[in-house]
Amino acid sequence: MVVVQEIALESEFRRTHKNLELRFLKVRFAECPVKTSLGVLGKKWALMILRDLSAYKVDRFNHLLKTLPGITPRVLATRLKELEEAGLIERVERRKSQPMIVRWALTEKGLDVFPIIMLLAAYGAKWDADLVFDDKKPRKMEELFDSDGMDLLRRYFFWANERAETKETNARLSP
Repeated sequence: MVVVQEIALESEFRRTHKNLELRFLKVRFAECPVKTSLGVLGKKWALMILRDLSAYKVDRFNHLLKTLPGITPRVLATRLKELEEAGLIERVERRKSQPMIVRWALTEKGLDVFPIIMLLAAYGAKWDADLVFDDKKPRKMEELFDSDGMDLLRRYFFWANERAETKETNARLSP
């Protein structure tokens, strides 16, 4: 009976991946971190909302509607709520009188997504240059990001243990 309970407690991911050879990985996961990360991030518009909040400093509902052609107000409201519940953004209310102004800001957790968005942009700039650039020429990361952006990528990916430095850079990049 104990064996049956252990099998029932074992996750599907662990069961399907436990005998596979690891490549680039040092640990085995109980659940797939990619799948769990894509929970809210994998929903349509979520990464574009985070992109606009971080890279373009668009922080109000109506401004987001303008920068995200094709998104409906209902979907935007839903995604903002989901991103807030996931701890990626927070609602910042300005002026307590009418009309109340609501702005959205990235949390520390949301700022941690920005380097991933930057890498997706770099991927697109390299492999989809014909679609993203008028001259159709691929770009290197150094051509895409300013010194703060490159610094953020270096700190986030190469010195991940130095979280204090990343927090300092994130604070500088926050609106």
